[in-house]
Amino acid sequence: MKELKDFLKTKSFVINSSVLKNICNLEISLEEFILILYFINIDNHLDLSNIKKYIDLGDEEILNTYTSLLNKGFIEIKLHKQGTTIDEEISLDLFYDKLILNKKEEKKETNIFAIFESEFGRTLSPMEYETINTWLDSNIDEETIKNALKEAVMNGVTNLKYVNSIIYEWTKKGIKNKSLEETKDFKDLFDYDWLKDE
Repeated sequence: MKELKDFLKTKSFVINSSVLKNICNLEISLEEFILILYFINIDNHLDLSNIKKYIDLGDEEILNTYTSLLNKGFIEIKLHKQGTTIDEEISLDLFYDKLILNKKEEKKETNIFAIFESEFGRTLSPMEYETINTWLDSNIDEETIKNALKEAVMNGVTNLKYVNSIIYEWTKKGIKNKSLEETKDFKDLFDYDWLKDE
C-alpha cells in the first residue's frame, strides 16, 4: 500500500504554470488536456500502444480526442523527411498560440473595464460591458476610450452615454486611434459642450 502511494506521488508529468493558469479559459475537455499533457511530456507522435501506457483511454477514445484537438485547431501535423521516410510529428504551436492570445485578450479587457469601474466608483452593468466591447470591436483605440473617459470625469459626468458621445465626435473629427495630446483639435474638443448632446 505504501509503495503504491509513493508511486502515485512521483512527479512524472511536468507542465508550465502559465498553461495551468490559462487552460480553463480555453474550450478544451479533460481528455483533450490529458492527451496534450502526453504530447508535452512523453512523445509528439500518435502511437496508440504507447499512449495507453500512460493514459487510461481506449483506442477509439484516443482517436476521437486526437481528431477533436485537430478540428479545434489545438494541434497540427508537421511532416519531416528523414532520408526516404516521412515522419509525422504533432506540433503544439497552435495550442501555445491560443494560450498566449487568450492571456493578452484577458489582460486587455480586465484593464479597460477595471479603469471604468474605478472612475465610476461602481461595478459596470452587463449593458455597459457590452457597450465597451462594441467600441473595442469597432477598432476604437483603448487610448481614445480612456481619454474620452477622462474628459467625462473632468466634467463630472460618469455614464457611458456621455463617453460614447465624446468618442463619436472624436471619430467624426478623425481623432480615432490617437491620444488627445497628438491632435490639433485638442483645445476645441475641451471647449465643446458635450452636455448639449445628451
